[in-house]
Amino acid sequence: MLRHPSVQFLAFAAFIAALVAIVSAGFEVRGMSIREDSIGEVARTDIKATRDFEFVESDEAATESARIKVSNSVPPVFDWQEGLAAQMRERTNTAFSSMRQALAARARAYLEANQPALYERLAQETATHDSPQSWLEPIASTRLINWSHELRDEFFDIHINAELSEATFEVFAAEGFSERAQGVVENVIGRVLSNMIVRDMSTLDRHQGQGIYLRRLRGEKLLIVYYITDIREKFVPLARAETLVQKSADEVLANNRSREFRRALIATVSLLVRPNITYNEAKTVEKREAARHAVKDVVVRESFRKGQVVIESGGIITERQYRIVQEMLQEGAFFNRAQVVSGITLLVLLLVGALFVFGRRNLRHFRPSAKDIVFTSTTMVLMLFLIWLGGALFDTLGEQLEWSNAQAWYFLIPVASAGMLIRLVLNNEHAVVFTIIFSALVGMITDSSLYMMFFTLVGTLVGIGAVQQVKHRMALMWSGLWVGAANVAVVLALILLEGELFQLDTLHTMLFAFASGVFSGFFVLAVLPLFETVFGYTTDIKLLELANLNHPLLRELIMRAPGSYHHSMMVGSLSEAAAEAVGANPLLCRVGSYYHDIGKAKNPQYFAENQRLGENPHDKLKPNMSALIIKAHVKDGLEMARQHRLPLELQDFIAQHHGTSLISYFYHRAKSMEDPDISTVDEKDYRYPGPKPQSRETAICLLADGTEAASRALPDPTPARLKGLVQRMINKAFTDGQLDECDLTLKDLNSIAEAFNRTLKGIYHHRPEYPEQKKRTPRQTPATGTAQPASQPPPRGRQADAAKTNESKKTPTREVPAADSSSDVWEITKERVESMQRDADVDGNNDSGDSRATSKSKGADTDDSQKGRESLPRLGPG
Repeated sequence: MLRHPSVQFLAFAAFIAALVAIVSAGFEVRGMSIREDSIGEVARTDIKATRDFEFVESDEAATESARIKVSNSVPPVFDWQEGLAAQMRERTNTAFSSMRQALAARARAYLEANQPALYERLAQETATHDSPQSWLEPIASTRLINWSHELRDEFFDIHINAELSEATFEVFAAEGFSERAQGVVENVIGRVLSNMIVRDMSTLDRHQGQGIYLRRLRGEKLLIVYYITDIREKFVPLARAETLVQKSADEVLANNRSREFRRALIATVSLLVRPNITYNEAKTVEKREAARHAVKDVVVRESFRKGQVVIESGGIITERQYRIVQEMLQEGAFFNRAQVVSGITLLVLLLVGALFVFGRRNLRHFRPSAKDIVFTSTTMVLMLFLIWLGGALFDTLGEQLEWSNAQAWYFLIPVASAGMLIRLVLNNEHAVVFTIIFSALVGMITDSSLYMMFFTLVGTLVGIGAVQQVKHRMALMWSGLWVGAANVAVVLALILLEGELFQLDTLHTMLFAFASGVFSGFFVLAVLPLFETVFGYTTDIKLLELANLNHPLLRELIMRAPGSYHHSMMVGSLSEAAAEAVGANPLLCRVGSYYHDIGKAKNPQYFAENQRLGENPHDKLKPNMSALIIKAHVKDGLEMARQHRLPLELQDFIAQHHGTSLISYFYHRAKSMEDPDISTVDEKDYRYPGPKPQSRETAICLLADGTEAASRALPDPTPARLKGLVQRMINKAFTDGQLDECDLTLKDLNSIAEAFNRTLKGIYHHRPEYPEQKKRTPRQTPATGTAQPASQPPPRGRQADAAKTNESKKTPTREVPAADSSSDVWEITKERVESMQRDADVDGNNDSGDSRATSKSKGADTDDSQKGRESLPRLGPG
């Protein structure tokens, strides 16, 4: 789907849109605007007016001052409870009446029991009208007092709601709480509460000059509101209420009662009198708030002309200057924002396009596929978003927690992890191009910070170099330490540029920078498996896991085909050394070589390295059937790889490690056995299906595979013979066209040859002869009948099997050509190797009869299909 042009265009547009959205989210045009957190800092440049405008602002301090003044000028509000006197009289009436009724009931019961005649007379007198006082008159005062004490709690105190003294209570009790005494008390209460009594005059005294509002109430009903200024003349404090009571008592009694009654009257009324003037705070606040809101804002106006300096460079940015700049940018904000977004879009397009084109034209290994571009774009967008999110979070926390230097926390973000991730998945070229683009965008996101751009660039490049050859997971941790050290060095350089070395924030910033590097290593280690799974990449970490020899496929190979397993290990060593020599991926070569022959585990007995001496199932098969079985190990290996979900990179090693090379032994055997009456043998039936190696790593595996197999048949593996063998094997693969579709150069082939020579010399190094070996007599080899040194091993299984096969077949007596050294399915015979050493490339088809000239001509080109390559110069040092 990604190959369709319209899909690619949409994906690219979405990528650019995402970058522009992230970058422009917190981007401010330098020189035009300032951030709110810049208040109190030194302005680095002049900020000038972009247009003519008038700055209109309400002076909050002056407005608040005016509102406070108006609010304080509003008089307080007081309530006058006119019905308080009626309430007090009602309570007095209830208390006295209850006591009279209760005492009268006691008196009737007493008289009925003790003075029946008097009881009958009083009963007749009160039959028409109930008069409790009539029943109380015959009762002695002492008895009334005693009864009153018994009835006080239930009938008096509960109603009067005042604690009268014993003496006062007994004065009223002696009279039986008469209606006359009750009337006197109520009269005095009414006279006293007709005055405006306030609890404390100090509240009113504060407003002597401005007056007060007095609300006249009857219950909850508002009768009228007065505005009173002569406060001292109108109001009486509660402390003077007793004087009013005494005056009123004198006016009411007029010497008609005893002194005891007068004292009781004054004491009772004094207890019952309450302030009838109270301060109403809620209404006061309501009136003052209404007055505050009625005050209009105090407005300050200032005009600016286009080009006029609003904030001078080097000056301290104030809150008012910040508001002026925001006002200046408010009009036409959409147009200004559109300019910013357009500029960012153009800059991102130029940055991405220029570096992409430069990489394609000038960097050899910068050839990103559609999947690589999607992976790189996704990584860039996600990491930029995380950086933007982290910056926004640090800014918010800095404002709330009042950090002195919130921007120092930016250095805690693991910015180097993005480039490290790209390098682990792709290569150096992709990672460097990514880092340059990424660093520039990080600088734009973080307030156009050139320092942050350098911090990201240097740290990421160091991280890329640190993860180039990851041999184990801890290498990522060590790479994080290297990045942290580089980050500290960059921050130190930036601090020195600012001249702020000896400050407390310096240590914090350097610690944050080092922690950023460490976090980068942990972050890459954490997200790498996710990216491997989502995008289907095989990183070095994944290869390290697959290199474990306990993998089920390798365990099956060593159990069923131990010879093929050992061969794969040797091929892995050769491939790794060659890959290091030419700058390919050594780990991929080694692990790919481990798995390249896993298909042989299905039919191990058909491959010479797994056969027992004297047992060769191919003796009973026709050549074409043997060739089919041999070729099937590629298909079987791919099926096993897919079942175990091996990465595609390792599946390429299985499919391409033979390319389209010829299975020479069975092809020549078929040629020697062909019937003149049937069609000639088709060479295509004896070639592997391919494809040819598509990468340098699979090509190295092909060369190492053939070289390792051929070296096993070398009778005397001296350094010179090994060198010649390596030379011929590489020449053979080259002239056969097996390296046409990979990008190995002649220089690379020379380096590969040298690496093979070094490795093979280490494998077949010279060993000294021991005394018991020297005493042995030479023995004859079965194949040639010539003497063989005692230290030379006997012919191997394939050689003996080949000789046995040649003797048993009833075919013409001409010699069957030996197995081609480029194939690992049939071992090269000793005679063939010696012949190859004497004469570079002897074609097996030269033994064919003249009657098959056509077949002979065709066979002559089997290994060297292009005549232009026959004169290929020798590879490797002479």
